[in-house]
Amino acid sequence: YLSVVERNRIVLVPVRDIVFLRAEQKYVSVRTAAREHLIEEPLVALEREFADRLVRIHRNCLVARAAIRGFERNPGDEDAQWLVVLEGVPDKLPVSRRQWPTVRELVAEK
Repeated sequence: YLSVVERNRIVLVPVRDIVFLRAEQKYVSVRTAAREHLIEEPLVALEREFADRLVRIHRNCLVARAAIRGFERNPGDEDAQWLVVLEGVPDKLPVSRRQWPTVRELVAEK
C-alpha cells in the first residue's frame, strides 16, 4: 500500500491498483482506474521499492507492468516516438527514446 494524506486522514492505496505514477514538480500523482492521488515521495524511491511491479517509461513516469496494453506511434514528438496504452485509464503516456528499448523488452517477455 501507499499511504496518501487527504483532508486530515490517511488513505491506503493498494499498489496492485496503481496504473501509473507521474512526477509533477514536487509531487507525484498516483493514478488508479478510479481516481488520482498526490503524494510527496520521490519517484526514484518508489521505483526502487516497487521495481517488480512498475517500469520507468520516462524520466518523470512509472507505469504498472500489468496495465500496459500496447503502444501507439506519437508522430508529433521527436523525443517520445511511442505512447503507452494503459488498461483502465484513457491517458496515453509518452515513452522516452532512452527508455524505449527497456520497455519493449519487458513487453516482449509477457
